[in-house]
Amino acid sequence: MDVYLSPDQLELRAEVRAFLDENYPPERILQMETDEEYPDDFYRECAERGWTGIPVPVEHGGRDGSVLDLCVFVEEVGKTSISLSTLYITGTIFGSHALHICGSTEQADRYLPAIVAGEKRFALAMSEPGAGSDFAGMEATAERVDGGWRLNGVKGPISGAERAEIIITAARTSTHPGQPRRNGITLFLVENPAPGLSFEVRKFPAMKALMVDNVHYDDVVVGDDAVLGEVDEGWLNLAKLMDPERLANAAQAIGVAQAAIDDGVAYARSREQYGGPISRFQAISHPLAEAQAEVAAARLLVYAAAHKRDIEGACPMEVSMAKMLANNVAGRATSAALQVAGAAGWERDSHFLRRNIEVRGCELGGGTSQIQRNIISHYMGLR
Repeated sequence: MDVYLSPDQLELRAEVRAFLDENYPPERILQMETDEEYPDDFYRECAERGWTGIPVPVEHGGRDGSVLDLCVFVEEVGKTSISLSTLYITGTIFGSHALHICGSTEQADRYLPAIVAGEKRFALAMSEPGAGSDFAGMEATAERVDGGWRLNGVKGPISGAERAEIIITAARTSTHPGQPRRNGITLFLVENPAPGLSFEVRKFPAMKALMVDNVHYDDVVVGDDAVLGEVDEGWLNLAKLMDPERLANAAQAIGVAQAAIDDGVAYARSREQYGGPISRFQAISHPLAEAQAEVAAARLLVYAAAHKRDIEGACPMEVSMAKMLANNVAGRATSAALQVAGAAGWERDSHFLRRNIEVRGCELGGGTSQIQRNIISHYMGLR
């Protein structure tokens, strides 16, 4: 089922899996989540192995990898921990693609080599407490001051913001009565720490090793060189950035789902009831078999959408189909695996329970399944 993958991509997957199995076994992941231990070591080790350079052009020290390369990498990391895969998505993918798509030459020269070296991690501050799916309803503002801009407002929840060196921040820079609300949004590269920048940790039941924050901007001043792309064109730039982010989200959901299925199979073969392993019962084996077929189909759709993005450029309909299907399939797969484990899967420290919660978070990030259906129906000519 690896019809879209090259020998190099298969080698990357095997390399990543060997590293994770050796350095991040299940007991270490459990301890990280319990202690809310931010995975600094993982990001440093990714840089040492050249993985932070996958999405970065060769001229800036990277590998000039494809979106499909990123999906292969993120899926494999997601099998081990969504905290680790989300750190990579936010820390590396957001920044590198933003700088490539809408950054200036000076911004690319400044930040891309630092991404490769693991010295700069990014976060993307789009959502607000009152503007999630309704992104155009944001209230954070950026006002012109001498030589730059003054930012005020609250963004959140934002994954990994507190530990990111650069926060890509969307703020309203102008209003246009009678025109769509998406007009007048601008992106800024906000360096952390900065005067007036503070963080409020949000508590969620999964991804506890990677802190999620509300980010407060109280008269945070940035220079004109912090503007990412053109002033008032942040909505258009974000639309260009969403394809890689959504595909990475879908890939990590597939990784989580596959890990849950694998654990479910192992449990079913080892758990004995009525004189033998419970795997021999259709009530156990069939849900896992159906989940495996669905995950395989969703993986192929994710890979196909990534391949299309690499070859043809933006393809929002295919990306939204891949994310919606991957998220929904992953939810069913992790639920089936948890059901197989029974009470053991419902224990607080169970990996079955952790993965079940993790995929719910995947479905909420990068646009919910409802938002993806809106996008798909739009490109079908239904909206």
